[in-house]
Amino acid sequence: MNYNIIYYENDAYEVIHDIAIHMFLNKNNTVNQKILGMYVYEWRGDKVLQKDNRFLICRKIEEAQIVG
Repeated sequence: MNYNIIYYENDAYEVIHDIAIHMFLNKNNTVNQKILGMYVYEWRGDKVLQKDNRFLICRKIEEAQIVG
C-alpha cells in the first residue's frame, strides 16, 4: 500500500508502516495488544490506525512553529 499522509481527528499522520491485522491475532481472534504495542514501539510510531484488514503504524506530524 502506498500511503504517505492520513488525516484522523483533525491531525495529520505519516504512515511509516502497514501490516496485516492477522499477524497480531490471538487464537480467539482478538488483537494481542501487547505484541502490537511492541511492534509500534519498534517502528517508533505513536498511533495505530486501521484501514481495511491492515494496521497503519503512524507518527503524528507536528504543526510548524514560527521562530522569530
